[in-house]
Amino acid sequence: MRIARLTSGLILTLLCISLQAQTPEQKLTVTGKLSRAMAIGGETTGWVIQLESELTINGKQVDSIELDYHKTSKLEKLENQHVQVVGTLSHRQGVETGERTILVASSIREAKATGQPKSAQAVPFSLIGSEWLLEDLAGSGVMDSIQATLTFPEAGKITGNASCNRFFGPGEISGNTIKLGPLASTRMACPEAVMNQEIKYLAALQAAERFEWKDPYLLIYGKGFEKPLRFTRLSPKPAQHP
Repeated sequence: MRIARLTSGLILTLLCISLQAQTPEQKLTVTGKLSRAMAIGGETTGWVIQLESELTINGKQVDSIELDYHKTSKLEKLENQHVQVVGTLSHRQGVETGERTILVASSIREAKATGQPKSAQAVPFSLIGSEWLLEDLAGSGVMDSIQATLTFPEAGKITGNASCNRFFGPGEISGNTIKLGPLASTRMACPEAVMNQEIKYLAALQAAERFEWKDPYLLIYGKGFEKPLRFTRLSPKPAQHP
């Protein structure tokens, strides 16, 4: 009796494997912007394609899709570039994320952009006139009791609170590239932990190379820093009245 049960179980297992093998994989070619997927804490969780145009997957409209590709070095070279990806769709189950759709790429190459996603066109974004609160200092967090800020009062200038002292200096913005400094600051003394945060914050600002707006976060990436500075908006840009 036991042998019969084992034989039946083996037959069912082989049948399931056979059916899965016969299920055709859904091949897909997409274009869009390649970027890193960021968790709330600022850590990288993988790669994602911000699609040039929405797709319908399993009856749902999506404007981005997670990417699985074995050549990590190539992904790093193409980061923030417009790319074309060829691959197959796969469904994976996560303890915290539940079931999600992954594009398992067989090839990826740089492609010429033909347009912007609707979401990028609908929300014009400018740093001029905005003020930001530092939420994460390049992956090391920030002190709860201290507000470090960054303000763009007008074109070509920045100011803010470095943690203890006020700072100010030039700020050049072109597209998504940004150059801040050299920065000057006041000379007040604060507890050692506050001063250490201030020193690292000012160094990260002056190393800035590019920025990215991922609503509701402003991310500023700096040379020599593995993770970006992450900000949330303190106040909206003032309305212009005639």
